[in-house]
Formats: sequence, C-alpha cells, structure tokens
Amino acid sequence: MKLQITRCLLFAGILATAWNCSESSATQDSASSNTSSLQIPQNIVVSEPSYFYQLGSNYYVIAPTTMTVSDGSGKVIGTFNTSTGAIMSLSGEIIAINLDLSKMPVVAPAAPAKTLIAVDLDS
Repeated sequence: MKLQITRCLLFAGILATAWNCSESSATQDSASSNTSSLQIPQNIVVSEPSYFYQLGSNYYVIAPTTMTVSDGSGKVIGTFNTSTGAIMSLSGEIIAINLDLSKMPVVAPAAPAKTLIAVDLDS
C-alpha cells in the first residue's frame, strides 16, 4: 500500500514539474529578459527616467508617469498597457506584448554640461 502511494506522488510531482517548465518558457519574452548586452543609443533624450525597449532596429521609450511610448526620435507612437505588458500604436495595433518593465533598462535624463544662468533682459 505504501509503495502505491509513493509511486502516485512521484508521478504527480514529475507531471507538475513538466507542466510548469513547458508553460514558463512559452510565455517568457526573450527580448525584454536579455538586456545585459543591449546598447542604448546616446541620442535618446528623455525628461524623466524612462524605460527603454528595442525591437529589431526600432527603439521605444516608455514614460512611466503617462505610459506613453515614443520612438527613438521622441515622437509619441502609442501607449503601454501595464496589465498586458503591451505596446500599442496610436492606431490600435499591438507592437509588442508580454513586456516586463522591471526587466527593461532605464534611460536617465542627461544633466546639462554647463551651469545655465537666467538673465532678464527687460530690466
């Protein structure tokens, strides 16, 4: 009797492990999880710390306060849906899905190279 219960539990454990392994690899986004070799272009300008995502040769910047998505030149091209992890264009097309913001690199605003002084020329 003990041997039959042990076999059933062992078989159930093997099935559970196989089920979980196959499902996690199918839903994982390899583009957002492989950010260690990602080179962020120097010409991207942001006004607040923003998330950076690259899909092929296209660059996307996600502003965390408004969840708007801009391309590499700063033009707003869509929005980011936090519940689905999807970048949607302004026309409603899905550009990317299953993105995890916690795995994306953050682009920080560049500090001015020189101290700026404001001068009132009217007085």
